Amino acid sequence: MSFLLPQQQLVLELLRMSGEIGVTEQTAETILWRTLRECRAKGWLTITEVSPGVHSVALTPAGRRTVEAESPVKAAKG
Repeated sequence: MSFLLPQQQLVLELLRMSGEIGVTEQTAETILWRTLRECRAKGWLTITEVSPGVHSVALTPAGRRTVEAESPVKAAKG
């Protein structure tokens, strides 16, 4: 049974494929930023401000293990 919410899995899969993404700050709360904060709180990713209003988001080793364990491709092979 999956313990990742769909939006969490989507963000972690994106980071697994791209390595790192850039995200701009939003004045209003967005699903993306809520999801990023949830994942950061669980230790799955890091968020670093690289310039005012622009953030770098990267997967941690724990995040990589989590998303690989939940990957549909791995589940289909296993």
